[in-house]
This record gives sequence, C-alpha cells and structure tokens, in this order.
Amino acid sequence: MSNQKNDIDVKEQQTEKNENASGGFDQVLEFCRKHIHHIAAAAVCIILFIVLIKYTGNQNETPVPTETEETEVILSEENVPEEYQKDAYPEINELITKYYKAYAAGDNDTLATFTDPISEAEKGYITAFSQYVEEYRNIACYTKKGLDENSYIVSAYMEVKLKEADTVAPGLERFYVTKKDGSYYIDNLYGQFNTRMKEYDVDENVITLLDEFNQQADVIKLRTEVEEKYKQAIESDENLKKIVDTQIPDTLTVWASDQVAAAKKAEEERLAAEEAAKKAAEEEAAKKAAEEKRAAELAAAVTVFALDKVNVRAEANETAEVIGQLEFGSQTTRLEEKDGWSRIDYSEGKQGYVRSDFLALEAPSAPPAAEESANEPAQAGNIAEGSVITAKESVILRESMGEDSKKIATVFAGEKVTVIMSYAEGWTKVDYDGKTGYIKTALLQ
Repeated sequence: MSNQKNDIDVKEQQTEKNENASGGFDQVLEFCRKHIHHIAAAAVCIILFIVLIKYTGNQNETPVPTETEETEVILSEENVPEEYQKDAYPEINELITKYYKAYAAGDNDTLATFTDPISEAEKGYITAFSQYVEEYRNIACYTKKGLDENSYIVSAYMEVKLKEADTVAPGLERFYVTKKDGSYYIDNLYGQFNTRMKEYDVDENVITLLDEFNQQADVIKLRTEVEEKYKQAIESDENLKKIVDTQIPDTLTVWASDQVAAAKKAEEERLAAEEAAKKAAEEEAAKKAAEEKRAAELAAAVTVFALDKVNVRAEANETAEVIGQLEFGSQTTRLEEKDGWSRIDYSEGKQGYVRSDFLALEAPSAPPAAEESANEPAQAGNIAEGSVITAKESVILRESMGEDSKKIATVFAGEKVTVIMSYAEGWTKVDYDGKTGYIKTALLQ
C-alpha cells in the first residue's frame, strides 16, 4: 500500500494478467537499473519503492515463513527481546494517527511538522499515491524500545480505505519514533522510503537494531497475521484487487517515468553547470596567467621611442592589420624583439608590432630628412588635388601611410604622378601609372 504501507511479504506468483499490467513498470525499473549512475537516486528509489505497492509486501523485510517452514530465532538468555506493547503510549498513537490523516490528504506540509526528513522524491510519491486513499482506519501501535530510553520502534497496524473499494486493506508499517524538543516525532531517516533511498547518513547502530527487530518472533507473527487478513480482503473484493494490482501500479509507473525524465534533466543541467563552472575557472586561470605574464614582461621591458610616424600592426609583418599608430617621438614599451620586429605595449595593455628600425632607446630630437623617414608636417597638405608632379629623385609608392607600409612600386626620377589628396599627416595620395598609393609629401616638394 502507501510508502509502507504493508510489511507483508506476498509469496504467491502473480497472475498472467498482473504480469501484463506491470509491463510498463518493469521497463522503467530496468531503465533505472541500467542508468543508476546517470540519474538521480531519488527517482531510482521511487521506482523500486513501487514494488511495495505492486506486490503489497515489504521486499526488504525478513520473509514470512510458509506453513512448511520453521523459523529459528537464536537469542541468549541475557538478550531476550521485549514483547510488543500494544497502544501503551497515547502520545505515540496520537502521532501515528496524525501522520496517516495527513498522508491520506497528501498534506506534505503538515507531515513535515512531525516527521523529518521528507525528501522531494517522497513528497511527490505521497502526492501521487494519496489520490487513491480515502482514509486510514483502526490504527493500532505495537511498540518496542529503541536505541535509547527516548526512542521506540513502532509497528503501526492500519486498515486502508481506498476511494473506489468497499473492503479495507489491512497493512503494517514500521516507524522509528523518538523525542524532539520534548515531543514525539517520526525519525524518517529510518522510514521504509528512506531506507531504500539511502540518500541520508544514518546511525548504523539504529540500522542494526531494526534488522534484529525484523527477525524477532512476535514481529514475524504479527506480520504473518496481517498478511493473512490482507489476503482475505483481496480475495473477497475483486474491485479492491483490481485497484491494488493494476490501477495504482499503472498510475505510479507513469508518474515514476516522469520522475526518471526529471532526474535525467536535472543530471544534464548539473553536468552543464559543472562544465560552465569548469570553463569559467579555466578562463579565469588563463586571464590570471596572462596578467602575470604581462606583469613579468613589463618588469623586464625596455622603454623605446618612435623615430617617425609609424603603424602598429596586429602581427609581425608588413601586410598585417594596422591597429594603431605611434607619433614621431612618442614613448612606448618594448616587450620583445625578434626577426626585426618589436612587440610593444602601446596603449594600456594593448599589444602590437612595429618594425624595430623605427624605434630607438633614446628620444629623437627632430624628424630625419631622409627619403624613407622624412616627416615635415609644416609642408604637408599644401599640394593641390589634380596636380601633376615630376619626381626629381626616386621615391617609393606605398600601400598606406607609414614607413613600414607595403611597397607598391618605385617612382623613378623624371616620372610623373597625379595628386589625389594631400594629407596633414605628411603623406600624399597619388596615381602613378594606374596604381594608387602614398608618397611622403616632403619628397614631392
């Protein structure tokens, strides 16, 4: 029955009809077994727990002997277990009665006030199962002492009235009851749902005590009596049998499948979150490493000065993207020099490359007048558009402004160029024999 709801162990083989009805459940259970390491433990335990309902018996309890079997309980004279006490503690009876009332109503909030812990998995199970329950009747509590004087093992007898059945179904559930803040409460760590869940840490001494309890003669006797009553109820009411053997298991199988899907999704989200966290950590580590590298480079860096207006490029070659410029005489930091190029830290951590021959360790006093380095802004920008100029000496036509810009052609002395635009930066854009490029303005004067 419910998350107990029966400590009865039914040994009869299921009918062919019930085997067919349980097909969906078996498939879900098999899925859980195969994927137990990849889905949440809660969903697996929920599926396994349906076995209790499907077969109306507690599969983890000590089997009840058949008529041909004998049960031998070996006890020392000093360790003879106490006998059950029926309804000996009114507070415990009241507690168990409140528990079943809230359980029948699917009221997890009320249950949480006197039983703890209740996992999200168990809450979902209670909600799904309780829709079939009208009430729990004729509750009786058989108690034995627990691990200490404030704890008890309780076998709670109840008769479950299902909403669509005329006959009540007897059941038996074991609780571990102890005192909390002066009042009794159900320690749900040792409830039948959570003992299968194994989601929480437990006191192994209590587990050992419960195992010994399950083997005691009067416990087995009570379980056997309730089992017999249950069999009689099922045999006397076909509608009850149908509800217990088919309707409830089928409903809970569908619900359990949803739990598996939700668990898989949660696992996928967990893995995605872990991957995101790992990536973030790697990025943070890379950022830190880059900062440490830059700090080390800056510590060993050299201050240099631009000998002309020169382009800063993304890579160490003359065709690389221009990402900035250094003005004549501007100061910058050289981090590395290799193959005629200097890697510089030119703007608040931004790095780029400049040809090393345009840099010096000392600041220049004035721009050079040579062909490849002349830069006289005072004369720049004063050549009219469309002017045709005859080269008095050989000059280099470049792809863009800058001494390190790619060479397009050489304009030899006596050849003509047509001015397209003269710029204040000291360069003039010209047309030469169908080619468009830049020449130092000072070389055209």
